[in-house]
Amino acid sequence: MRRDDFRASTFTNVTYDAVIVGAGINGAVSAAALSSRGLKVLIIDQGDFASLTSQQSSNLIWGGIKYLQSYEFWLVFKLCLARARLMKEYPNRIRKIGFLAALGPDAPFGPLLARFGTLAYWAIGLFTTPAPRTFNLKATLDLEPRFATEALRGAVRYFDGMLPDNDSRFVWEFVRKAKSFGAQVGNYMRLDSASNNDGLWSLQVTDQLTGSTQTLKSRAVVNAAGPLVESVLSSANAAAKTGLVLSKGIHLVVPKLTQDDRVLAFWDEQNRLFYVIPMGDRSVIGTTDTRVKDPFSQVTDEDRNFVLRQINRSMNLETPLTIDSIISERCGVRSLVVDQNQSGDSEDWHKLSRKHVIEVDRQKKILSIFGGKLTDCLNVGEEVVAHFKKMGFHVGMPKKWFGEGVGQMPSTFEERVRSLCVSQESAERVATGLWRRHGMQAQAIIDSTSHPLEEVFEGTGITYAEVSHVIHTEMVFKADDVLRRRLPLAMLRSEDDIAANDKLQEILRVEKLI
Repeated sequence: MRRDDFRASTFTNVTYDAVIVGAGINGAVSAAALSSRGLKVLIIDQGDFASLTSQQSSNLIWGGIKYLQSYEFWLVFKLCLARARLMKEYPNRIRKIGFLAALGPDAPFGPLLARFGTLAYWAIGLFTTPAPRTFNLKATLDLEPRFATEALRGAVRYFDGMLPDNDSRFVWEFVRKAKSFGAQVGNYMRLDSASNNDGLWSLQVTDQLTGSTQTLKSRAVVNAAGPLVESVLSSANAAAKTGLVLSKGIHLVVPKLTQDDRVLAFWDEQNRLFYVIPMGDRSVIGTTDTRVKDPFSQVTDEDRNFVLRQINRSMNLETPLTIDSIISERCGVRSLVVDQNQSGDSEDWHKLSRKHVIEVDRQKKILSIFGGKLTDCLNVGEEVVAHFKKMGFHVGMPKKWFGEGVGQMPSTFEERVRSLCVSQESAERVATGLWRRHGMQAQAIIDSTSHPLEEVFEGTGITYAEVSHVIHTEMVFKADDVLRRRLPLAMLRSEDDIAANDKLQEILRVEKLI
C-alpha cells in the first residue's frame, strides 16, 4: 500500500456513532472498544497518534506504589488489578521487571517501614508479582555497587511491569485494532469547531497535511484530548464540572548506567520517586513534577539540571553526567483531575489524585475523559462503552478488542531471522524485537526483503527492513512518526547519529519524510 492511500478517503459522507477527538491512549482504547461493539467510529488527532502526552510516559505498567504515601489504597488496588490484566494480555509487549529502591538520605522511611509498605503493595496486588525483599547496606551494595553510600540504609526490591519499546507504539496497537473492526482513523486532522443541532454533531476539521477542510457528522463526540480536553469542550460550546491541573514531567535518555536489567529507584530532594529505567542499550532517568499552564511545555535548562543533579547525587558514577551526556529528551504534560470545589492552587497540588474521570453530557451526547494512566487503559475503554449504552446506543455483543492474540516467538521464526541477520550477535535482538512489536506481522517483514537483516544502529534490534515496513503500513507521514512513535530510534540515538546514518536518511528521502 502506498502511504498516500491513507489520505485518499474522506469522512464526509458518513454519519458516525462516535467521533473521537484525540488519539492518545484514552482515545485509542475508546476507538477499539466502541468499534468492537459494532459502532461506527472515527478517531482523529491534530498530530500523529500518541504525539502528545502518550509518547512521553515512563513506559511503566505499574500499580502506583507511590500513591500508598497519600493513602490512595483504592486507586492502588485498581491499578494493580489493571497491571496484572495488561501483563496477562500482553506477555510479549509488557514484561515483568524488578525495582530496586535505594533507601538513601531523602527516603521518607527506613528499611522496616519500606518492607511493610512493599509487602502491603504486594498484598494489595493480590500477590500477582514475586514477593518483595529488603536488603541491608552490605547486600544492597553487592546488588548495586553504583549506589551512592552517603546515608544509605539499604534497599527494597519489588516488581512491576514495563514496555521495553515505547508507549506510543502501544497506543498505535489499539488504533490498529480499531481499524480492524472497521473504524476510520485520521492523524493530522485538527478539530476547528463543533456544534450540536437537533441531536447531531457537526464538526469542522482541517487536514493539516493537505490543508483541505471537511465537515463531519456524528451522533456523539468522545473528547479524549488529554491536556487539551478543556480546549475541545470550548470548541464544542460545552462545559464540564471536572477541571484539570497540568503537571510537566521530563525524562532524559543517557548512556546505560547499569548492566543489570532492572529499574533503580531513589527519592529525590523533593521526596519524590526518581527512576533509572532501562530502554534498549540506554537508560532513561527522571521524572519531574512541575506545575505548568501550557500543554505544549518543553524541557528547560532548569529541568535538565534538576534531573542531572538527582542522578549524580544518587549514584557513584565514574564520570558524572552533564548536559553533553543527554542523548534525547522526553517531556510530557500530565492531566490531573480537580473538581469544581478544588482550585489546585495549594502548595500540595502535586498530591492531587492521578485517577481518571469520565464526564458525560447525555443531552448533547459528548463524553469527556479527564486524566488517566497508561496502566488503567482497558478500564477506560470499557467505561466508555458502558456510557454509550446509557446514552441509548445499540451496543453489540462483546468482542476481544485488546491483547496480543499470539504466543511466544516460534523457534522457526528465530531460526529464519538468524539466517538473515548480518551478525549472529544481533540476531537475538532483532528476532525478539520484531516479534514483540509486530507479532505475526513480523513474518511479513522478513519475507518482504531480499537483503540481509541489518540493524539501523547496533544494539537497537531495529532493522532497515522494519523501518521500511512501518513506513508503508502504519500511516507514517513525517519522520518522527516512524523514528519517535512507531519505533524508538529517536529515543535511543541522538539527532546527530540519525543525521549521520546515510542509509536511514536515504530511506527517509525516498519516502519523502524529510
